[in-house]
Amino acid sequence: MKRLILALATLFCLLAPAATAAAYNPLGQACQSNSSSSACSGGTKDPISGPNGVLKKVTLIIATIGGVAAVIIIIVAGLQMATADGDSQRVANARKAIIFAAVGIIIIVAAASIITWVVSKL
Repeated sequence: MKRLILALATLFCLLAPAATAAAYNPLGQACQSNSSSSACSGGTKDPISGPNGVLKKVTLIIATIGGVAAVIIIIVAGLQMATADGDSQRVANARKAIIFAAVGIIIIVAAASIITWVVSKL
């Protein structure tokens, strides 16, 4: 159970800085002073924070991995609950794992949504 909490906290800590990094545009000052530069012209979006930028791709990959891990935890906990043979302690542990995994999915979806929204506003 502690591993699950640690894994979800780690995942959240990995996703949270991406929103901060999305706000930084390394080409911003350079493009303001020299807008004719090839990096600033041509109508292309920023490869880091653009619509198909690195931040969005990394966020979706991490969210997918976290979501798959949470679903696997739910399946394993369900099997543990089914094979508990009436042992109330095992049923309680499995129920806690399912609840924590469901909360983890909610956190993952919220974090990915916030990061995607912030990146789209850049």
